[in-house]
Amino acid sequence: MFTISERDQLRRDLVSAAESDPRVVGAALTGSFAVGEEDRWSDIDLALSVDGPLDPIVSDWTTLMYSRGAVSHVDVRRGAVLFRVFLMRSTLQVDIAFWPSSEFGATGPTFRLLFGAANSLPQSGQPDRDELVGLAWLHGLHVRSALARGRVWQALYMLNGMRDHVMSLWCLRFGVTAVQGRGVDDLPGVEAFAGTLALSTRVEELGRAFRVLTGLLVGEIEDSGVAEVVRALADGVGARD
Repeated sequence: MFTISERDQLRRDLVSAAESDPRVVGAALTGSFAVGEEDRWSDIDLALSVDGPLDPIVSDWTTLMYSRGAVSHVDVRRGAVLFRVFLMRSTLQVDIAFWPSSEFGATGPTFRLLFGAANSLPQSGQPDRDELVGLAWLHGLHVRSALARGRVWQALYMLNGMRDHVMSLWCLRFGVTAVQGRGVDDLPGVEAFAGTLALSTRVEELGRAFRVLTGLLVGEIEDSGVAEVVRALADGVGARD
């Protein structure tokens, strides 16, 4: 397990490496540290503005990270930007974002420019409500069909995904962050979701949790034409012939 001092030292070393790399024309710290909300479990988030092709610098920085104790990494791409997420041997997560310099800038409030220039960019918003509603009922359809087929693990998988989307809808309603569950713990009445947790993979138990979750979804969309159809999804689910 990493210590706070180890994390802080690695962050300083990475910032120093960015300042020494001529291909890096700007850098920013992002995430909780950038807004003074870092805690014991926070990771390192570093954004680099790159002048020139990304592939060579990504390769060099990946070599650097493995020399510092990385054991694996995963890539997330957003347009021309590459977010390479490293898992360190100490269990610390280090996110390094490689931005073309023409696109480098803050897309949200958690951005502290260290050096260089940042472009003015559109700010990332909350998820689209209609899309969340659609994904919720789509997962609900698959819960119903999986239960009808006796495919309980698929049903559980879809139930969990449906819950994520309904929670995000609650986050939108109460004006908290609806991305990656970051605002869920700030929701009033979030204990209502406890009943949506299946306590076993028995069809009856999965059906019970599904009915509770469907009720919460209907509560979010009761003024829409799809509410009655969604309500019908859970009718009769959970009782095997």
